Amino acid sequence: MRVIFCGYREWALNIIDEIKEHHFIESYDVIKTKEEFEYQIPSLSGKVDFIILLGWSWLVSDVITEKYKCIGIHPSDLPNYRGGSPLQHQIIEGVTKSKISLISISRKIDGGDIWMKENFSLRGDNMKAVFNNLEEASVLLLNKFFDKKGAIVREKQNLSEGSYYKRRTPKESKIELSDFSNKSLSEMYDFIRSLTHPYPNAYIEDEYGNKLYFKEVSFKKNK
Repeated sequence: MRVIFCGYREWALNIIDEIKEHHFIESYDVIKTKEEFEYQIPSLSGKVDFIILLGWSWLVSDVITEKYKCIGIHPSDLPNYRGGSPLQHQIIEGVTKSKISLISISRKIDGGDIWMKENFSLRGDNMKAVFNNLEEASVLLLNKFFDKKGAIVREKQNLSEGSYYKRRTPKESKIELSDFSNKSLSEMYDFIRSLTHPYPNAYIEDEYGNKLYFKEVSFKKNK
């Protein structure tokens, strides 16, 4: 089986390092930039069984998806939390147990057929811990996928169900002073931890425009 892996984020490259030696993968290439993708993919020669995109930020043209089997991992239980910032939106809304979804890449953002899913925990004091969970779940999922040699019955998504979110902006990281009285401590904890590195940190701002950022957070529950 020949596979092209596409990813550039640290967690994506960690997953690729773990999975690329699967015994059913006979050869592979790793593409890390948009420029590499646009240059190498159209000029591929020979058989390519799958192009796997992990945390890929750029749209893939119909010319590519119609010629090759392009699949990717989305960190939510699709069709829930399609679109941008799925990790942050889930954590902020109090989701702790989710799934990652292996899907076909299509013109509909996160709307392709579902190949497989795997359980995924959103717990952890910071996004590093969440990404560790994501890596473990993704390696498990991809190992199962390659064990089956990709011979899986795909399921079409019902896009009239579920939810779609836009990518969060840095301005949305602001904590209003009223939040300290209107939200519970656990809600504040989820908000802050979802915005730890590498995302724009949660912050409060005074009347002079001075900003206080929250880089780390922990929550101790009273027994």
